[in-house]
Amino acid sequence: VDVFAPSRGGGMSAFGILEWGGCGYTNADGSMPFDKGEVSSYADANPDFPGSCGRCYEVQCVPGIVLGRNDEAVQYGNWYYFPEHGNAVDDMGRTFPGNPAEKDGYVYVKCWDPEKSVRVHVVDICPCWYSPKGQQPYEQPSCCFKNSTNPRSGQHEMDLSFWVYEQLAHPMYPEMMLNIRPVDCYSGAALPTSPGYINRDTLYDNMVTTGWSWFPYMTPTHNFNVTAPGWGLGGSAAACAEISPGGGMTWWCRGCYREGYQPFNGASSISFWLRDRYNPGNVPPLKVVVAQQEDDTYCPGEAYLTSITPSARGADGWIQWSLPFDSTWNCGKLTPTRDKIGFQSVGSANTWFCLDELKISHDGAAPAPTKK
Repeated sequence: VDVFAPSRGGGMSAFGILEWGGCGYTNADGSMPFDKGEVSSYADANPDFPGSCGRCYEVQCVPGIVLGRNDEAVQYGNWYYFPEHGNAVDDMGRTFPGNPAEKDGYVYVKCWDPEKSVRVHVVDICPCWYSPKGQQPYEQPSCCFKNSTNPRSGQHEMDLSFWVYEQLAHPMYPEMMLNIRPVDCYSGAALPTSPGYINRDTLYDNMVTTGWSWFPYMTPTHNFNVTAPGWGLGGSAAACAEISPGGGMTWWCRGCYREGYQPFNGASSISFWLRDRYNPGNVPPLKVVVAQQEDDTYCPGEAYLTSITPSARGADGWIQWSLPFDSTWNCGKLTPTRDKIGFQSVGSANTWFCLDELKISHDGAAPAPTKK
């Protein structure tokens, strides 16, 4: 298993790779805004999967036999378990405490401390139906719905990074049962589980917010940052990318066309700040579109920024637009199911721009204050 492959190739070669995940939280140099000891992926069969990108969960190891589909004990031969290396130590020098159920072919986990919890950010997706690069699609049973009654046996499936995992139990155990709960990423306060929490009002402010994935595309110079410190409004961080004609940046709330999520439902306006890094103070040649990613349908309206008077101008070449939602994008009855907004180049040459404070106002509510 090549844990540190430079790119995600699919199958075994993708095992353990944190960067370039399904939420897009990766800078061009491969760095990420979160520490490797605080990240996980989340299965698309989980009940609260919509908008899980960027969401935080508090996780605890549950000692005992690991249960799976139909509440049956998981056979250790199905997973990464190497008892012949039972003397292996983890990164903190701790030895494997043993598997009491090995004689029966199962996995019994001895947690380091069942009371210890770790807060993780979701940075990737664990798809039930996986389509790896260069391979035929195949099912990943561990990421699919399991007909189980035990709440810890698979209705929620989470892949912890190696460095999170070893905080809870020895990595010789191939998997463990978890207690999990959604929490605020900063305060740790508990959040509702159904529907899962998403930020319906702010999509970017120093970082992509809870619920939203971020992807630049058509970046021939490989020059992009999901968070560029010091490049944002007032010296904060911004999302930046150099894109070729037809390229752009996309914010997508995965699965958020479903009831209980629907970030654009009731939207009255969308506001954002942009800065052209080639020519600060100039309006970059971009259009703004609203769509649903899953069925690839777009609202008929498009906002061509070079044809729209800015709402405000700030220091250092930053320009703000605040656009009325209905009259700009004309989504009509499609509005509730929209879950994506994109900024696409309509220029004839590369465009390098930064974006900050991307916000949705709902039903006439005033947007949150702007950074000074």
